[in-house]
Amino acid sequence: MDFDSLAPARRVVSRSPIRTVRRLNLPGIFEEPVECESSLERDFVLRAALCPSVVRLRHQPFQLKQPSGPRYTPDFLVTHADGTRVVVEIKLRARVERYRGVFDYAHAELKAHQVDFLVLDEISIRRAKAHERAALVLRYRKSGIDPATRLRLLACVGECPRGLAIGSLAKRSAASRVDVLHLIAARAVRVSRSLAIDDSSLVFPSNSSELSHEIRLESWFDAALW
Repeated sequence: MDFDSLAPARRVVSRSPIRTVRRLNLPGIFEEPVECESSLERDFVLRAALCPSVVRLRHQPFQLKQPSGPRYTPDFLVTHADGTRVVVEIKLRARVERYRGVFDYAHAELKAHQVDFLVLDEISIRRAKAHERAALVLRYRKSGIDPATRLRLLACVGECPRGLAIGSLAKRSAASRVDVLHLIAARAVRVSRSLAIDDSSLVFPSNSSELSHEIRLESWFDAALW
């Protein structure tokens, strides 16, 4: 299997007339566009894009030939900043058990290559509507910010490694809430895995250790590896 190929193992297709393939372009976060076959996959990508340790996300990354014959193509391959990788399968909770044999095989094969395997369902992806907040935050990537304001915000956050409330950060830096959300969307600062963005929610420096337990993908989604 080729973990580094830019081309997907197979073309992403819509399996029914009412489903549309979604192509997400998130420059500055991921080098290449990410294609999704469902709204649940889209919601996963939006949340994963704000996970501090995720540096690359590829759809349909490769195929595994099962002993029984059929080929299995995982949904996504995620690369962390430390170089570790995890294959992610998106599946409705009611259908996970039906694919247990396939997932057990994929887990064993990937483990031999030191790649983790993670299955995420609608409960973990859409817990407490975090996916909606991710979509909202990412809209601010394109909102401009004055360079001087950016420097003031980063300096202020840097003085508070244990976190500073969004409202307080904006006030101390003579900035707006939009400016703060822009930095979150650009991953220049961090928020918690709940993606809470009200004025009392904490913002952390991007290199802070306060969120070290949350920055790996499985922790970001509060899910266990397979």
